[in-house]
Amino acid sequence: MSKIILLLGTLLIIVNTIIGLLLSNYLPFNWISVDIVLLINTILLYQISSNAIISNGYKISLSLIFPLLGLTSIILAILSTEKYKDNYYLIGFISILAIEIILFLLAKNIKSINTTK
Repeated sequence: MSKIILLLGTLLIIVNTIIGLLLSNYLPFNWISVDIVLLINTILLYQISSNAIISNGYKISLSLIFPLLGLTSIILAILSTEKYKDNYYLIGFISILAIEIILFLLAKNIKSINTTK
């Protein structure tokens, strides 16, 4: 399963980059933002599937939640304008990525907290 996640994530990043280079309406800020979102989500999903510390319940739930949050982040990254100031889409997808990272760290550390007691 881990190899499939890496392969699909890499393929999606490559396809998005090629589309970003070919389409003039697809701003570089947007396709680079989408590439970053895809990269972070691929790494998180790979870590979830290959990490033996995380219990199976967390693996299943996070494997369902992360793609949905990732898709939301991708949509926000595509809709984002190129300016940084007052860019609520940018704030939205950065917040979602932060939530994903926090959920991953919580799932990883909750298992180790339970085993140390």
